[in-house]
Amino acid sequence: MQQNIDEQQYYDKQKKRLSISRAYMLQRWVFRLYICIVLLLLFILVVGALASKTAWGAFIVSSAMPWQLILPGALVVGFLFIFTDTFIQSREEEWFRYYGSQIIATVVAFDEVYIWRWARRFFSVNEYRLKLEWTSPQSGQVYHFSRRVRDSKLPTQGAQIPVLIDPADPTYYLQEDFKRSYD
Repeated sequence: MQQNIDEQQYYDKQKKRLSISRAYMLQRWVFRLYICIVLLLLFILVVGALASKTAWGAFIVSSAMPWQLILPGALVVGFLFIFTDTFIQSREEEWFRYYGSQIIATVVAFDEVYIWRWARRFFSVNEYRLKLEWTSPQSGQVYHFSRRVRDSKLPTQGAQIPVLIDPADPTYYLQEDFKRSYD
């Protein structure tokens, strides 16, 4: 009886994890398609504006094409990706809260993440990638994790950082950003 319950819990856990990974994959492909469509729309607008003296160019930039609906619609769809990403992340966090285990990993290194020069002018926050390490007490195997930190204070090398992992597969962990400072 207990074995059937454990098998059902394992099946539910794997099913939810698979649905989260499929949602991320679907979101990535739909976003790529969205970018292609937006680039195509911009290309059509530029070509229509450059060729506005021709009949087909005049048609593209005329009011016959519903640009006042197409462009805001493309913006709304773009903002939907932010909401879907937040929704998928909340499902993943919920999965880790229910099925995951918290371990304490040690900071072994950190590297500065380089961003575009123009972005540095507008955003003064430096971003770092923490490299964390944890040794499984059962198997003695060393697992490596990484975290992104956007705080002005970085944890020191050797600091202990909590990480949520899947106990059945410690390579699968919650990849959240740290936004709090460490002393």
